[in-house]
Amino acid sequence: MKKIIVLLLTVAGIIDVSCKKSDNNNEGPSEVYGKWKLTETMFDIGNGKGKYTKVNGEIKYLTLEKSADKAGKFKGDALPDLFSFRILDSVKMEVYSNTYKMPLTYYYKVSAKSLQLNPPCIEGCGYRFVREK
Repeated sequence: MKKIIVLLLTVAGIIDVSCKKSDNNNEGPSEVYGKWKLTETMFDIGNGKGKYTKVNGEIKYLTLEKSADKAGKFKGDALPDLFSFRILDSVKMEVYSNTYKMPLTYYYKVSAKSLQLNPPCIEGCGYRFVREK
């Protein structure tokens, strides 16, 4: 009898934990689409000591517009060579540019307020953005 009660309590506990909603709902949207302001860039010279540095000078923006079937368009002056993308999964996107005939795979990390794009580089490189309201 004790084993059955312990088993029922265990199952009830697992169901209770798995059904609770996360507290991330109050952060707002965490998708890549929207207008982003470029705030930091990183280009490693190959020694592994590359760090993000703040962007100085003219403010530059990148807008990611949604189009059909997980695809989108780039607009803005932050990364002017890029023109379209396709979301592959929660961390990778296929990016099309004027420079390369074949698409490149960019890694991305997005939250309600920030976006980080990391193009394929032999050395480390990346861009950080904050969401514009």
